[in-house]
Amino acid sequence: MKRVNWSNIHEKKQRNALTFFLKTVSVVYGLAVRLRIIGYKIGFFRIRSLPTCVVSIGNITVGGTGKTPFVAMLAGWASENGIEAAILSRGYKGKTSHEFLVVSDGTKVLASSDDAGDEAVLLAKKVSSIPVLISKKRYMIGNLALRRFNPELLILDDGYQHISLHRDLDILLLDARRQLGNGWLLPRGPLREPLEGIERADLIVITKCAVECNGDDMVNFLRKNFPGKPIFRSGHFPDQVIFPLDGRTYPPDFLSGKKVVAFAGLAHPDDFLDMVKSLGAHVIHFKAFSDHHPFTQGEIGELASWKEASECDFLLTTEKDWVRIDGRVDVGADIAVLTIRMGLLSDSDAFFDIINQGITRSSVSLHARLGHKEA
Repeated sequence: MKRVNWSNIHEKKQRNALTFFLKTVSVVYGLAVRLRIIGYKIGFFRIRSLPTCVVSIGNITVGGTGKTPFVAMLAGWASENGIEAAILSRGYKGKTSHEFLVVSDGTKVLASSDDAGDEAVLLAKKVSSIPVLISKKRYMIGNLALRRFNPELLILDDGYQHISLHRDLDILLLDARRQLGNGWLLPRGPLREPLEGIERADLIVITKCAVECNGDDMVNFLRKNFPGKPIFRSGHFPDQVIFPLDGRTYPPDFLSGKKVVAFAGLAHPDDFLDMVKSLGAHVIHFKAFSDHHPFTQGEIGELASWKEASECDFLLTTEKDWVRIDGRVDVGADIAVLTIRMGLLSDSDAFFDIINQGITRSSVSLHARLGHKEA
């Protein structure tokens, strides 16, 4: 007589129950999201407009599509081309008690990562000439930005679902590596809203493409289901290796042959590990932390002890993680930061032409409205 493994049966029932629960919550969540979007479409909820060009950068999946480096790239382009801009962010994980916070005035960083969140402070440091403001109420800080800095371009960081603020261009980012996951909404899958939400996008950018052919499956899906949408591809590229405590800076190939203890607190820390290995570094130990992880002295001490025991050259982490370490945890000079930059793989002129056209249309529309009021 065959023996019944009651333990396996019990575990299977638990998994089935959890799956059923997650699916049910996903369906309810999807219904709520659809009702909210319909509410904005029929005018039940109000959509407010700001008297300047608003470009939103966002995604429909949770975390890790590259919003922060993309916002930095767009803000850097604006600065290089003499376009007055400001970045509006919600300040995720920031603990400020204020309704709004000016993280940077375009000359210096005015807030800590504790108050503003790591992403807002990172943007303030990477694009130091562009003001960065945070609040959950984007319309309010948009007005504040207009009064204080008079930008002709407002960049809405993580704003795809912030429908209450009118935008002139919606840029949707999709990850070439993870695409749309299992196709389920939260919490069963990674989707923040149903796939039909892609229809709102004016531009779609496939991120994390190593070469131009990456993301072909996603492009084919988009062209079939959302024809006519301009689609671009972008990649994350290593930029510099910086030792922030003593100011040393090297090109990325400096890592070739180096023995390192690497660590990262990102949505997808394996992306960082893959990049470090691709540069020829010997990763003796790698520690993955949760996204936005608040580092402690004990954790940094443990990493340093691994470095000493393995006779590694230094610790290596990301820009975003360094923002949460700098000034909060005592570390030695032998910690390095690998910075990255985002770049479009092709058709960059066409992409920025569309942005320019959006700014021009917004300016013409504003002048027309003002002229109508004066008349």
